[in-house]
Amino acid sequence: MWRRLRNIFGSLRAYADLSPDLRARQRVNRCLRDRPALSSDEWFEQLWQPQGIAQPIAHFIYTHMQTYSGLDFARVRPTDRLIEDLCLPLVCWFDWQLSFSEDFLASFGLDLSDRFDPQSFTTVEELVIFLNHQLLSVNHS
Repeated sequence: MWRRLRNIFGSLRAYADLSPDLRARQRVNRCLRDRPALSSDEWFEQLWQPQGIAQPIAHFIYTHMQTYSGLDFARVRPTDRLIEDLCLPLVCWFDWQLSFSEDFLASFGLDLSDRFDPQSFTTVEELVIFLNHQLLSVNHS
């Protein structure tokens, strides 16, 4: 019986270690709250279209990153830093990168699992440019 109880407590500790930090998520969303919220189309047209980013990439980031992070991506801007400003490692589930790669594959038919490392990007802009480049390289092959 004690072994079973220890296993239950161990599972609860592991769950806490692997789950998002809700306080960090609330803190980041509070900081973002002062910015105007943009619709998906506005987010693309104002922030990404001038840079030559494909609309499906901008829409993918807008919708999926909000799902993974719990952050209001309508208020996120290209210069936001993934770790320092958005606290992605804290606000996302520990395996969000796997879901991201799977969703990208399902959406675009492109497997990023061998080259997607969110730690290698500093800003949202770097991430979006990387994804756009991946999509363009496949379309031009």
